[in-house]
Amino acid sequence: MKVRNGKDFWAGLMFAGFGISFTLIAFNYPMGTAARMGPAYFPVIVGGLLAILGASVLFRSFISKFEHTLKVFPLRLPLLVAALALGGVIYFADSWFKGAPLAKYVLSALALALFFGAFGPKSLPLVLLSVLVFGYALEPLGLVLATVLLVVISAAGGHDFRKKEILILTLVLVLFAVLVFVKGLSMPYNLWPGQ
Repeated sequence: MKVRNGKDFWAGLMFAGFGISFTLIAFNYPMGTAARMGPAYFPVIVGGLLAILGASVLFRSFISKFEHTLKVFPLRLPLLVAALALGGVIYFADSWFKGAPLAKYVLSALALALFFGAFGPKSLPLVLLSVLVFGYALEPLGLVLATVLLVVISAAGGHDFRKKEILILTLVLVLFAVLVFVKGLSMPYNLWPGQ
């Protein structure tokens, strides 16, 4: 069979992969019943639905009337090799990072960014990198600065970088995050570094 729609092929493969992974991981926990749900109940249901959706989209990529080749997401082999090599070094040389966990986090983020950079347009790795930076920076820098980094790095992946719009979006998202997560839900996030 010939892949007629590359976008549907990759999207279906991604959905099915995530759905199957979530379902398999969730089977390690008690399932429960519909009346008394266990920790595996919701991930199994959502993972199963995601796998079914992925399979249908994957199937559609072979019978689609629209021709989009697989070159929609080009593979950059040097970036992929660099990502796998750096990831292998980090994994197998774990003892090197005992005294410097921040270095391990930075190198892990770089390996993941290189991996995502091996596929797709430049916006994909930048947006995913911004989420990684947010996750790693949340504890040491606090919620406010981590959110600023998230917005600025992900905005760099767009078509144009408008400072005024980014400033407004940053202020709105920081205010929203502080009001909802810290004030409203009383989550124990540091707002600033060293708190």
